[in-house]
Amino acid sequence: MLFSLMISLIATIIGFLIVHFTTLKDLPASYLFAAGLFLGGIIVMLAVRRAGGATGEEESGEQQAIFVGNLAFKASRQQLHRLFSQYGKVHSTRIMTDRQTRKPRGYGFVVMDKNNAIQAIKALDGAQFMGRDLKVSEAKGDNRN
Repeated sequence: MLFSLMISLIATIIGFLIVHFTTLKDLPASYLFAAGLFLGGIIVMLAVRRAGGATGEEESGEQQAIFVGNLAFKASRQQLHRLFSQYGKVHSTRIMTDRQTRKPRGYGFVVMDKNNAIQAIKALDGAQFMGRDLKVSEAKGDNRN
């Protein structure tokens, strides 16, 4: 967040200086400032687009639902999210509950990008989480919500 704020500030200053030192010196300062902001905004947009392509995180666009069994009854969606986010972007988490009692049933689903999901399944199947050995596998059917 701070990094993007600094980039936008620097880009705005650069945009202002570019406009200021061109042949547009006859214009009022408010026009120059507005033009500098406009050019700064364009520079920021280009920088953000370029940075987005070079983050190192490959998203195939294809998502995979992951079944998580033998889940501790006290586990929360946030804890499950944190556990799986070590392996990539988590799109959603869901812990299944009993319809009548609303108590957890001991399993849930996580949706991630397919490449990251494969890594998470390999790493977390059989791993200890909240005192229990997880059963992690590719979900059968369509459980992406």
